[in-house]
Amino acid sequence: MNRYILIIKLFLAGSFAFSQNYVDLLKVSASTTPNNTFDSSATKTRINDVLVDLTVPVKINDGFSVLTGVIYEQIQTKLFDDGIVKNFGSTTVKLGFNKQLTEKWSATVVALPKIASDYNSFTNKDFQVGGIALFKYKKRDNLNFKTGLYYNSELFGPLFVPMLGMYYQSPNKKFEANIMLPLQADVNYQILPFMNVGVNFNGQIRTYHLNNVTDANPNTYVAKSTNELFGYLKFNFTKSISLQTKVGQSFGRSYKVYDYNDKVDFGLPATLIGHKPTQLNSNFSNGLIFQATLVYRLSLEKK
Repeated sequence: MNRYILIIKLFLAGSFAFSQNYVDLLKVSASTTPNNTFDSSATKTRINDVLVDLTVPVKINDGFSVLTGVIYEQIQTKLFDDGIVKNFGSTTVKLGFNKQLTEKWSATVVALPKIASDYNSFTNKDFQVGGIALFKYKKRDNLNFKTGLYYNSELFGPLFVPMLGMYYQSPNKKFEANIMLPLQADVNYQILPFMNVGVNFNGQIRTYHLNNVTDANPNTYVAKSTNELFGYLKFNFTKSISLQTKVGQSFGRSYKVYDYNDKVDFGLPATLIGHKPTQLNSNFSNGLIFQATLVYRLSLEKK
């Protein structure tokens, strides 16, 4: 299977690691929450989220491969305590390459243009341009380190995320740690041939253009920010197909709505630099998250 390469899976996803000994060609997940209460209100809302992540790597030669794919996300929730349930999401195209630089070093560069919107109209406000550049150092077959930078033209302003991570798999292949901070981390252990138990962390900052979210706010955007910690069981139906069932908790979750013209200078992980935008809605509470993810995986190990 050495004609395939290791790639980045975003998420921005959300999805993240390109350094493991496999590639997830298709990932389909659905999540929901119990009712979340708005601040200073008795009104409650759920968050329903669907994500489809498709990756298609194309080998050009032994040291160079083209990376293609698409990510589709759909979110459903209330943004105002006196408003209706709103649907919004994004469609991201993945286009880039992986190049082997030396025996130990490789580079992955992926452009991530997307539409992030409620899909009620299509203007330049609905389009964002992003990308990621990562460098991997292969220490051993089961251990490597990586560093890089993620950028996206979020609606509040440019977002820059420096990244640092590592991948490790134990010699018996039962324990695995796949870390890319501050975006994601995953640690799991195979307790039975058909089952793994694990812990997963996801950090997200994303923005979506909204049309007529309320009568008083015809042109806005929502900034989604959350940190999510999950415990999960992974059921391995075959070597390629698995199902993850997760229960998690959100930390610092917010879906803040701003006027479209209310911007900052730029964003970094956990902070925005410059002018402070005026939030138009109220936050709702953190809470539990239930998620199921079906994965079709291709092993990259040499036979």
